[in-house]
Amino acid sequence: MRETRENKIERLKTELVKAKEKSSEWQARVRDIERQITEQENLAILQTVRSVAASPEELRDLLELIRSAKEPPAANSEKEN
Repeated sequence: MRETRENKIERLKTELVKAKEKSSEWQARVRDIERQITEQENLAILQTVRSVAASPEELRDLLELIRSAKEPPAANSEKEN
């Protein structure tokens, strides 16, 4: 028995609605997994920082040292020109 064009269109529309629902569910799942990953990364960072036997001032100085090492030396490039 042949499916009429109207029946096929209705079947495809129903299939589309179901696919969109599944897509929404998967997008929500992706967001949840991303949130969990960020949470675990943050916990790992906190654990690492807390395990360092240093005062808050020492940690601040260390972070400043790291930041300054990443910045290009502006004074040196001006002197070279």
